Amino acid sequence: MSSVIQIEGVPALIHQTEVSWDATSNPASSFKIGQVVEAKVHQLDFSLERIYLSLKEITPDPLTESFEAVIGHNAVVNGTIDADQPENEWADLDSLIKGLQSYEGIELVTKGRFFLSLGLTPAFQVIFVYMVSLFKNQYKLLARAGNKVQEVMVQTWLDTEEMKHAILLCYKRIE
Repeated sequence: MSSVIQIEGVPALIHQTEVSWDATSNPASSFKIGQVVEAKVHQLDFSLERIYLSLKEITPDPLTESFEAVIGHNAVVNGTIDADQPENEWADLDSLIKGLQSYEGIELVTKGRFFLSLGLTPAFQVIFVYMVSLFKNQYKLLARAGNKVQEVMVQTWLDTEEMKHAILLCYKRIE
């Protein structure tokens, strides 16, 4: 679903995923016809003579702010987070992912970006410190152990409370 806007006679579209960092928000309840909004040009399509806009790109990404809180400021440069590569296996995380993959109601579990922050004290075991609903059936989790942080993407039909329960149950299996 997209919202159509005119910029000097050229159709400009704001896709629903570009309205807000909160994927569960309803654009129709946030904006009115004729309302002036500030947006960033996300993409230009010369062949279709369209402009694609983003409202969320002009606001801070709450996930980046959460990453800063989790991995420290050492890994954040100019508002961006530098991904790293894991040097060795992370057995506890792999066990947790396998547990989530076999949990009823969870369709797909994949690893996202990996971050290493020298600013973190390497004293913690695997802990999910952040969970956000990306879209209706998707969650992004951050797993942290010591100075390692791993994104984990989960596609599921579970609601937020059921997802929290699944994480806790799978985590207890590896303790």
